[in-house]
Amino acid sequence: MGASQSSSSDQLNKWSHSIWGCCSPTRICLLGCCCPCFLYGKTQSRLNDPALQEHTYLNGDCCLYTLTQSCGLHCLILARKRTDLRKRYRLSGGVCGDCLQAWCCSCCVLIQHEKEIEKQCTTLMYQQPPTMIYPQPQQRVYS
Repeated sequence: MGASQSSSSDQLNKWSHSIWGCCSPTRICLLGCCCPCFLYGKTQSRLNDPALQEHTYLNGDCCLYTLTQSCGLHCLILARKRTDLRKRYRLSGGVCGDCLQAWCCSCCVLIQHEKEIEKQCTTLMYQQPPTMIYPQPQQRVYS
């Protein structure tokens, strides 16, 4: 393989949802804009439990986000989580972009994270069942 060619494993994926598509769905938009700590906690819970069976809105991640937001440092943990997400799902972007987006529009970043993780978890949880193959009939030879 030449230097100008790259294998498919080196390619990065696009984000499923644009950072500017934060107004839809309304439920996530309102949660991200009005109660961002709850959305952050929910998103982090989804990473460990994709079905959200054990999820509560008031959790450790929610409290961490609230504390960092109260002193204006929430964009730091948000940028870090964004970088972690990009690496985990092989998404395009860079650290500088992560920091800039988290600082300029943290609610949009939170909403994009939730929608991306929700999609990735749904994709990973669904696996197509194997195709059923019947054995070929065998002819018996009688002598």
